[in-house]
Amino acid sequence: MKTFSASFFLSGIFIASTILLADAQRGATPRPSQSPSEWANKSPTALSSKAPRSPSGVPSSSPAPTMECTCCDCIHTCTIQPDPHYRAWDNSFYDFQGGCDQYAIKNDIIEVQIATRPRTYYSTITQITVLMKQTAESFKIALNTQAVNTIVTGAAYSVTGNTHRIDFDNVPSFIKITKYSSYGLVLQVQGHGTIFSNSEGMCGSWNHGGVRRSDGSVYSTAGGWQGTALTSFSLADSWKIPPNLNQLVDPALDNNNLPICDASKVCGAQPANAFPCNAVRKLVEEGPVIEDCDKKCSDIEDKVFADACRLDVANTGDNSWACQSSYLEPVLEKSSPCEFDKPDDEKCKPKKNKKNEYVCHRLGGTCVKNCEENAPPGHTCLKDLCDVRKKTKAPKATLEIADKKKKKKKKCECLVPFTCPRKEK
Repeated sequence: MKTFSASFFLSGIFIASTILLADAQRGATPRPSQSPSEWANKSPTALSSKAPRSPSGVPSSSPAPTMECTCCDCIHTCTIQPDPHYRAWDNSFYDFQGGCDQYAIKNDIIEVQIATRPRTYYSTITQITVLMKQTAESFKIALNTQAVNTIVTGAAYSVTGNTHRIDFDNVPSFIKITKYSSYGLVLQVQGHGTIFSNSEGMCGSWNHGGVRRSDGSVYSTAGGWQGTALTSFSLADSWKIPPNLNQLVDPALDNNNLPICDASKVCGAQPANAFPCNAVRKLVEEGPVIEDCDKKCSDIEDKVFADACRLDVANTGDNSWACQSSYLEPVLEKSSPCEFDKPDDEKCKPKKNKKNEYVCHRLGGTCVKNCEENAPPGHTCLKDLCDVRKKTKAPKATLEIADKKKKKKKKCECLVPFTCPRKEK
């Protein structure tokens, strides 16, 4: 266990708190001379001004948001199963059962493009491209083609059996792509903030959490796997890849060179269906997805993936989906809602610093009422960052009466994701 001491001098208010981190700090090792996060430093204008970086360009040594850096050292995961089930950075989940070339992850440093194609009973991932935008290096794979990798700067590529992996130098982050029999590809990403901050796309919003369309509007993941399969076309359609930026092996384009994005999971002869069945594979194959599979969906520890497995079995009649390695041994980091850049509670009046920024917001927190009662394990409440006393010329006696009344009410306080024993606050 490491001890993290933080002191903040905010708008003339000195706040000192000693914080015990629940987990050992991650990502405190020096960065390599050519890490992916430094590619952006070679071209400063490439990164958005909203990217959460410290003034020195070095990520905070804390895994939680700080004044200088909102989640640069956070680790989030995204998984897209072949069938395809989407598990976003904040662990929310949804389905898109259709065909479309989509941005899975998109920021100014890295881009991950995927292609989904219908198979009548479900859809699947048939192509994945990883593009390093500062160096134009890439990894490309499609189900029926040989993988091609040119990524060498700040990362190492390896292949074991049907699994391709890109590990980023000195950063706890990797991209894992596995061919799952002939059924499709699995994308698993463990993202570190130095590379994935400011990401948007089908993997969700790194900074804000949840899933958003390309115009910034929020997509609701309510309804579970089956419910979202009926509502997610607008999301995929908003993230479809323009033809001139499409880096997939075999882009989905119509006769007018326009992107094809279709909500149906049914394939067949055109023009009845957007995608012909032979564009993916033969629909009828002998044998199960995995031979000699002795697992059941109930053997999968993560409830969300266990439910996804049951949906797979229901759609295909094949019980061997339960042996999919990304279900049994998932790349999964449980994330805290407070690790995302959420706006302050509108019911509270957040105090602003000299730069006119919400102090609580910049600490990665949220202004809440009854903070002490609502603080979950691993969080603490910082006083005097949310409620602002109105200036008044009332007599001193009147102010004292007002203060007594105010003390009886529960004030808004800043809830931040720092581990701090309740007794020490």
